[in-house]
Amino acid sequence: MHPQEIVRSYVESDGVWFFRAQNIRPMIIDQVNQVFVSKKDACLLSKNELRHGDVVITRTGANAGDCALFTAKEQTIASSHTFIVRSSYWPHSYLTTFLNSRFGRIQIINSRYGAAQPEVAPYYLRNIWIPPFSNALYEKVEHCFVASSEQIKFATECLTKAESTLLDALGLNHWQPPEALHYERNSRDVFAAGRLDAEYFHPAKSRAIADLSALSDYTVGDLFKSIRDLWQPGDDISIDWVRNYDLTDALNPFLEAAKEPVESGTIASTKKRIAPGDLVVSRLRSYLREIALVQSADHIPMVASTEFIVLRSKAVQALPVEALLIYLRSLLPQIIFKWSQDGSNHPRFNEKELLRLPVPRILINNSDKYVKVIRAMIDERKKAAKLLTAAKRAVEIAIESDEHTALAYLELQH
Repeated sequence: MHPQEIVRSYVESDGVWFFRAQNIRPMIIDQVNQVFVSKKDACLLSKNELRHGDVVITRTGANAGDCALFTAKEQTIASSHTFIVRSSYWPHSYLTTFLNSRFGRIQIINSRYGAAQPEVAPYYLRNIWIPPFSNALYEKVEHCFVASSEQIKFATECLTKAESTLLDALGLNHWQPPEALHYERNSRDVFAAGRLDAEYFHPAKSRAIADLSALSDYTVGDLFKSIRDLWQPGDDISIDWVRNYDLTDALNPFLEAAKEPVESGTIASTKKRIAPGDLVVSRLRSYLREIALVQSADHIPMVASTEFIVLRSKAVQALPVEALLIYLRSLLPQIIFKWSQDGSNHPRFNEKELLRLPVPRILINNSDKYVKVIRAMIDERKKAAKLLTAAKRAVEIAIESDEHTALAYLELQH
């Protein structure tokens, strides 16, 4: 099913989850980075409503063909940049797993067309070859999805609770942005900012900065430096492979250290070098909550999109990046970033807005508990990913060898 589209706008409260293509990761739904549409718009898009257990596929863009099982239960409206697949024959968990296997992926990739903006062709999607197996394998795969879903839910709740706990500690848990009908700024403010757009001086942003400043002695720039170490493809012929991270990789609050490396010659644009312990912060409008910790990996160099601001601690004992991650994702910093953007096609905020963001004293003095939350969340996400990877590998083994070997493999994973 191909969802329809209307001209829409997002709402801050009392809305319906609008499910975007970036909410789809291979086998996993990202429920952290949500946007909402009004209930009126949701009614107009009622044919796009997702059901628990739907298979969703990214239709367009660099990640066209990514596929996951939708396990949320709240009302959700799908974007037209996705496909919704429902089958009365194939168990949806098995179908999702097969489409993510190398036997399913190659068929989906072959169904894509277009260079600048790849798109999956519905005709070829309907004609993908899928091998049948017994209910025993289907049930084992389903079990992997159920267990994984519970771990992802726990990890998401940990992160949400940590953000709420921080607001409580700051005394800002009931903070509401002002809703002024008009506001004024003098020319001195305009010239100092170097900005003439009204949004930059929005009262909600001004109030957020003032309230955080009253609680702070330091800024992000006092504790962290911005890393601008650019990497040009082909500059260093000794580098054959790199791990290349784009903005959607930061849908998880950590960059997967095990991400498949790619040949450096296949990358066509400038990147930023990143290192374990860095924090990458998206500056683009649609991805403002995509903030992630860079984890330790092997000897393969890591690079990332230039749309990330890369932060690295100036001192070992200053502020752990895990605590900063939770703070930057919380309400007030996000409001400041939202009203600091500039540009029309791809609005983004300048790194100076991030570096001069106040850092509350209480966050610095009580950072340990936020570090524990992030580490626990990462562990749960890794366990969930391991279960889904095992399900995918089992399906591949069943195709390559036989179903008995695949079931034996799954038994060893538990």
